[in-house]
Amino acid sequence: MKCLLIEDEAVALVQLKGLLQEIGNIEVIGEAADVEDGVQLIRDHPEADLLILDVELADGTCFDIISRFNQLPKLLFITGHEKYALSAFEVNALDYIQKPISIERLRLALDRLEAPPADETEKLPALKKDDLVVICRNKYRYFIRVSEIRAILSDENYTHIICSLEKRFVMKKTMTAWEQQLPPDLFARISRQQLINIDSLDRLEVRERKALLWLRGIAEPLPIKNSAVKNLQKLVQPI
Repeated sequence: MKCLLIEDEAVALVQLKGLLQEIGNIEVIGEAADVEDGVQLIRDHPEADLLILDVELADGTCFDIISRFNQLPKLLFITGHEKYALSAFEVNALDYIQKPISIERLRLALDRLEAPPADETEKLPALKKDDLVVICRNKYRYFIRVSEIRAILSDENYTHIICSLEKRFVMKKTMTAWEQQLPPDLFARISRQQLINIDSLDRLEVRERKALLWLRGIAEPLPIKNSAVKNLQKLVQPI
């Protein structure tokens, strides 16, 4: 499990990292100590599964960070202030732990994260590049090769499947479920909202605040964030 930490007290940060190491199965991939660094940290690590935050920071609160994002990893609040508990659960926090932290209390909170949602507990069959799948829409059945899928875009519990300019579908299926099924050598998740067919990559235009990604067979480009550009660059080799 990949984790980000936002904590402005050095002693508390060392203690928290020690507890996480003792529990195991947690990889801390980034740290920040204030609001602005916390915002950038989240943007740089869309692959994070968990975000552990102290509520009160030197330049504001963790809610100043959360308010800048539409989607975030699972949230776990650790603080010495009980007054923020209601606000934490209003943003769908996984848990709210008051300091001092015990390893038993922290382990209990993390166990909740490990438990998969009810609709994703069933193992879905893995798909291959040339497999034929069917997408049902009203009275029609559309037959599509897995390799025809150019991109999958997340919209909360729904996903948009883009195959071509004419073939676009919406399904009630999570990105996690798609990742479980699609061949990992063909599809890569470049952000929390975007899963792309690597073989469909055409060209990329990088702008100041965002970038435009063209996929073969799709007339209009896909807007992506700069953090997604970094993940995309890891998939290709410069010449």
